[in-house]
Amino acid sequence: MPVYAFSGNDELRKNEALEAELTRWEASDPSSACVRENHFGEELHPASVAESYQTPDLFAPRKVLVIHNYDKVRAEGRELLEAAFKAENPQSAVFLSAAKLDGRSTFAKALEKAGRLFEFKLPYDNKIPGWLMERAQQRYGRRLGMTEARLLQDVAGNETSDLDHELEKLDTFLPKGQAITAEAIADVVSPLKVHVIFEFQKAAGLRNPHDFLPAMRNLLDNGTDGFLAVMRLFTHFLTLTRIRAMMDEGAGERDIVEACKLNHFLHVQKERYLDQARTRSLSRWKQLLARLARLEWEMKQGRYPHRFEVEMALAGVGLG
Repeated sequence: MPVYAFSGNDELRKNEALEAELTRWEASDPSSACVRENHFGEELHPASVAESYQTPDLFAPRKVLVIHNYDKVRAEGRELLEAAFKAENPQSAVFLSAAKLDGRSTFAKALEKAGRLFEFKLPYDNKIPGWLMERAQQRYGRRLGMTEARLLQDVAGNETSDLDHELEKLDTFLPKGQAITAEAIADVVSPLKVHVIFEFQKAAGLRNPHDFLPAMRNLLDNGTDGFLAVMRLFTHFLTLTRIRAMMDEGAGERDIVEACKLNHFLHVQKERYLDQARTRSLSRWKQLLARLARLEWEMKQGRYPHRFEVEMALAGVGLG
């Protein structure tokens, strides 16, 4: 069964792996031309694709069928295709891409046994910075520090395809060989989004009601839902809590910058993280973190279904 299947929610790595394996198969016989057909699950006609698999091409002796969004094909259509693909055809190969495949099915088990079933899941949130650092070095030859990687994650989110797109923009913008800095990220990576996020965090950190409400509404208007806003605030307040704890212990600015992995220009001078940390006592910062954790849990339970309720909850914590 010359079928290869690629599943998972990490579209970037899934598509790159599919393309690499497909290219390898096409190049396995350099003396023989090969054509490639692309089909899409939402609009696919199963009988036509099955016939194409079984019929030699008029212009090339070898053929590759790529079916995107295979999980969108109706169940009866998948049954027809999988029955057709069981027939050995050394001159054709099938590459399937799907968000999810039923691992319990006979078809999936056969692919797994043959070593042709590949799954790609998005890295966990805390693994994203490390992935970014490795990706920047291996693909673009750029050095990216942990602090800068976390900043890029805060701005662009956790989708590897979005993150890689921003890395590509940075690689195009920066002089060859130059490291990716926080300043470059602020200048190049979706400047409006960067500004909106920092504006929201800064207003909450400084406990500034005049700036906080417009910043919060701007953040929500620009595609950040209430749950993500809570998570961003929790991450930011966690950093400010650590800074405040070090201040209470008598640590100097240099020690705080190094320990908290801050960028001096961006976080200390421009965003005034140390000034933000001074606006509450250490015990108050801890109370706010506990409230944000509770708020996160409540949102997961379906509380705060209306935007007004989200705004009131965020305001209660951001100005508390």
